[in-house]
Amino acid sequence: MKIYWGWKDVPELAGLSPSERRKVVRDCFFKFGFGLWFWVGQLAIFVFALLGEVTGVILCDGLGLPPAVYYACGLVGVLIGCLLYSVLYYAVVMERLRPHFRDYITQTKVHS
Repeated sequence: MKIYWGWKDVPELAGLSPSERRKVVRDCFFKFGFGLWFWVGQLAIFVFALLGEVTGVILCDGLGLPPAVYYACGLVGVLIGCLLYSVLYYAVVMERLRPHFRDYITQTKVHS
């Protein structure tokens, strides 16, 4: 699975203007993006955040840092967990929406 870092990196959307690109992404996401995988993704962010927090606190405790720093370690862990989640979720959403981008562009005759 290839990870695209922006909408213009997606081959189906590369030839479109920024406003057309936003319209295609918005319409396809709201039409095809919701469903089981959307809700799995919403649950996954809590799991990644929790794992990040627990890992941060355990590492903080293992390094012998004072308890007052646990909150900072937990927060950094949550942020790292959310960052990992964002990259993975975005990659999965892109793979699931790419075929719909092609169909939407041909059906609505968006300029490419």
